[in-house]
Amino acid sequence: MYPISANYSSKANAFQQYPNAAVTSQPRAAFANNYYSNASQQHLSSNANASVNNHYPDQANDQSLYSWQQQQQQPPVNASTPPHSQQMQSQSSYGDQQSFGSHYGAQQMPPRSVLQQQQPQQQQPFLQHQPLAGQQFQYSQQMQPPPRPTLNAAPQQVDQHAPNQQHFPSQTSLQQSVNKPQLPSQIAGQYKYPPTSQPLTDQKMPPLSEQYLNQPQQFAGQQMPPTRFNERYPGQQMPHQSAGMPPQQPYYGSAGGMPPASSLPSQPPVQQQQRLDPDAMPSVVQVIEDDKAKFACEGNLIYATTIPASVPPMVTTLAGSENVTVEDHGCARPNHIRSTIYQVPITEDILKMTCVPLNIVVKPFDEDEIDGNLMIPVTQSEIIRCNRCKAYMSPFMRFIDGGRRFQCGLCRHITEVSTSYFAHLDHTGQRLDKFERPELYLGSYEFKATSEFCRNSILNCRRPHIIFAFEMTVNSKPVIQHISKNLSEIIRSYLPTDSANPGSPPPLVGFMTYDSKIQMYDIVNNGHAHIICDISSIFSPFTSFLVDPIEYIEQIESFLMSLPSLVPESELETETILGPVIEAALKTCQFDNSNWFAEQPGSESVQKDPTKVIPVGKVYLFHCTLPTYGQDGSTPGRLKPRWTTSPDDARHLLKTDKEKNVLTPETSKYYNDLAQRCVSDYGSGVELFLFPPAVGSFLDIATISELVRLTGTGGIYIYSAGSNWDISGRFTTDLKQSLKSSFAFDAIMKVRTSTGIRPIEYTGNFYARTPSDLECASINAGNSIVVELRYDDKLPEDDFLIIQVATLYTSVSGDRRVRIHNIAFAVCQQVADVFRNACCDTVMNSLLRKGVASLRIGEKTVQQVKESLISRTVSILAAYRRHCAQPGSSLGQLILPEALKLLPMYITGALKCDAIDGGPELTLDSKAYAQIRTLGAGIGLSQVILYPKLLRIEYDTDESDTLRAIQIRCAAHRLDNDTGVAYLLENGFFMFLYIPTMRIPTNQNLFLKNLFGVENVQHINVDSELPEVFTSESRFIRELIEKIARERNRTTKLTIVRQGMDKVEIVFKSFLYEDQKVVSAVGKGDSAKYDAPNYVDLLCHLHKEIRAQLN
Repeated sequence: MYPISANYSSKANAFQQYPNAAVTSQPRAAFANNYYSNASQQHLSSNANASVNNHYPDQANDQSLYSWQQQQQQPPVNASTPPHSQQMQSQSSYGDQQSFGSHYGAQQMPPRSVLQQQQPQQQQPFLQHQPLAGQQFQYSQQMQPPPRPTLNAAPQQVDQHAPNQQHFPSQTSLQQSVNKPQLPSQIAGQYKYPPTSQPLTDQKMPPLSEQYLNQPQQFAGQQMPPTRFNERYPGQQMPHQSAGMPPQQPYYGSAGGMPPASSLPSQPPVQQQQRLDPDAMPSVVQVIEDDKAKFACEGNLIYATTIPASVPPMVTTLAGSENVTVEDHGCARPNHIRSTIYQVPITEDILKMTCVPLNIVVKPFDEDEIDGNLMIPVTQSEIIRCNRCKAYMSPFMRFIDGGRRFQCGLCRHITEVSTSYFAHLDHTGQRLDKFERPELYLGSYEFKATSEFCRNSILNCRRPHIIFAFEMTVNSKPVIQHISKNLSEIIRSYLPTDSANPGSPPPLVGFMTYDSKIQMYDIVNNGHAHIICDISSIFSPFTSFLVDPIEYIEQIESFLMSLPSLVPESELETETILGPVIEAALKTCQFDNSNWFAEQPGSESVQKDPTKVIPVGKVYLFHCTLPTYGQDGSTPGRLKPRWTTSPDDARHLLKTDKEKNVLTPETSKYYNDLAQRCVSDYGSGVELFLFPPAVGSFLDIATISELVRLTGTGGIYIYSAGSNWDISGRFTTDLKQSLKSSFAFDAIMKVRTSTGIRPIEYTGNFYARTPSDLECASINAGNSIVVELRYDDKLPEDDFLIIQVATLYTSVSGDRRVRIHNIAFAVCQQVADVFRNACCDTVMNSLLRKGVASLRIGEKTVQQVKESLISRTVSILAAYRRHCAQPGSSLGQLILPEALKLLPMYITGALKCDAIDGGPELTLDSKAYAQIRTLGAGIGLSQVILYPKLLRIEYDTDESDTLRAIQIRCAAHRLDNDTGVAYLLENGFFMFLYIPTMRIPTNQNLFLKNLFGVENVQHINVDSELPEVFTSESRFIRELIEKIARERNRTTKLTIVRQGMDKVEIVFKSFLYEDQKVVSAVGKGDSAKYDAPNYVDLLCHLHKEIRAQLN
């Protein structure tokens, strides 16, 4: 294929050089069959852009080839006729590659074989997965390219002897050509066509002469059968070229032919240039649906891990399906470990050629364990480890010498098997007791730890604790009132339990309040308060702070009911502290006498030394005010605003090189050091429930979030103290979920790998005291960590790359355990295998979190992070183009690997997400909150951060009262063209219910009445939560919101947006990431500004950069 010219006159108009494009997923030969078919094709009734079928090849194809041709401009024949998009087709080429779109005039297509076998009125299949064999032909033979459309809708006639018409070979010659042997280049579905005699030109074209318009098409003396072009553009015909003349380069969307270059007219205005059709680009929604269909089985979803690991279902497939079964067959489930690639190059040089990161995302505990849907077995075996690398026993250990020794699967060292662990081998070399020991056949399991795995070699004998600390100031009054009514029931029903030890007692609980002083309550003695006034010197006021929530539940309820009246309203303070509250709570727990387990009969007596056996647990802080009390030198943890005159001064620094001055943690390092002591000295995590008193109130989340980042919880929640729904609904639900997901305390995670590779860098919420060990005071279900791997040597060719992740932790019941996750990858020697087995969601998760981490600590600016993301994407796609694309492919084609074809769309979202870009509508705390949550985001959360979920709410039929939700693409024109009565958008941070008003869909009045209790959209109260209406519509929307909350493991505030009526519509549309981002402008009233490129623009920019790199 000849290169496709694409001029980029400037960065501003660089993205205006491409016409609309309609993508199909049909192999080239199949398209040729359809083109020359005698079968009757049904004309599509919609216009060109609306009739795009966005299909994609199956998993056997790993390449998407997008061929873009520069739009040629000319005066339109009929100004009232809409422009037409350039059509793309697909070809099957080069092994497993699938190519989309080639220029018909730039390549020749093999002749059509005999077509008489087709039945009348039977349409050819649109998607052909198996390419048809090509036919041999001479270079002198020229295939007729698909002619150019005209703008006349009436049937058109073309004179048979017109000078621009080319005659096709007769059907007799076509039949004879079928039996000819294939050319060597036609093997494996690959076609190499003879070059055209017409070089590519990027000149502009005038319309065809009048004598060539409105004339019939002829094919060997007969009427031309319907074609794919006719099917997409009904009522329009494609002109021909004269016999013996070289084929001209077709230009779709223009109304004429190509005269000699010397007769070309002047350039048309720039505003007439057309763009690529966004709907023809790779669709996230379509890929999600295809992945669900791939793994669905009779309404259920069943997936079993394999050895070696293979690319698993997308996270949306596992989370969005009702009946999911994921079986462990030797490698850890994708719930726990996902990799960026599932075939690892044998050498580092091959990996560098691909530019794909070699990372894994580890999630030690999964949300499915909360409700018992997933159980990790605890083996009763003793802990067996390799003597050299200390790897734990796993299915990848090979037993030799009759079972008396085993060879480590990681370092190949041979270790003796203890007498108590010995078992004979069968004829295949497997132990006879293999399926009696989970560590020998499962990828995930747990060992019970011995004293050597405990601090100071003392088995943990203290019950975990949960401490609730409440701010008691003027701002916290509505929060305290709600807590007093609901917390006792939450404690009674939602404290965490150990699923592996069902009869174990729950954690102990303690209560404290604070303002400028600290009050700790002795629940045993009727809630007597012990007050700490000297916050510069914290001590433990008494030794019975923690109580059993079952034994003392009545006293707890009595105390909580009296909580609002503990401080008279007239005596409530306006300033508060924060850091010393955590110090007092943990120091009191350390010297508490009530959190020791009772000695069991026959057990070894343990000296109760509080300095050697640390308490473990979690502290919940319910905070409302910036801790400004005291003086800088004498008050630990005192913070102050990050601006000198007004908050706008600081907000204007966002997205600039000075952003780090207002978003990096406060320079005194107090909260950083406090968080480290929580991990190393107390084994207790911290979770923050924040209630800013007003919109825009500053709490310095960038600084205080170090408490949740370093302690490992990542738990930070924000609500509005003035919103009853936020407090009564969202806060209560999130607190219950957080308590139930508290799985592990005082945890240490270590990653071991096969010889030749090692972990070098980690990203997430943890404290790294040493480079190889990650410590977390508390780990919630869903917390994940990115592990970056690097080569030390060449990998063995005949074995797997094995990764073992060990997490030593204390359970809710106080048991010390070691959780093991194993995964094995095949080793490859081809660059194509790396791209074919890549996981796009994991690649983007690791790139996004690494970019946010560098931004948060001030290592890079916003612009540098954006440039690094784009640069990495360009390098990956250019590497695929360089090493895997079909030889001779034109630089005018953008080639995307099938497994990574969504990478450009995800990068578009990354450039716009709040954690990186944000905008003037964000406050300092909003962006800091987005960064800390993105830093610890699992793949499920990062997927909707990069591409928000947009659901169309509609009735099944016009007469039905049953609603359904269908995910659609994140583009504004989808809201205008669809018939949904409402749209629900969520991205893990925000949730919008968008009500269209410019057009009134069918049954919208019924929907409004049954959901809001009003008949007119103007009467909807957008400032309140959904009303309690007992209708099917209300129940459907509420269940949909609850389902999303379960997927995200937290609730999201619902904002109602009425089209054209509410200012927040700008924020809603800023999350339509396929469009250009729209953000509000600070200080300019209702004006708006546009920022960040849309999907098509970024694709064009990536294409330009790839071409530059290849050149």
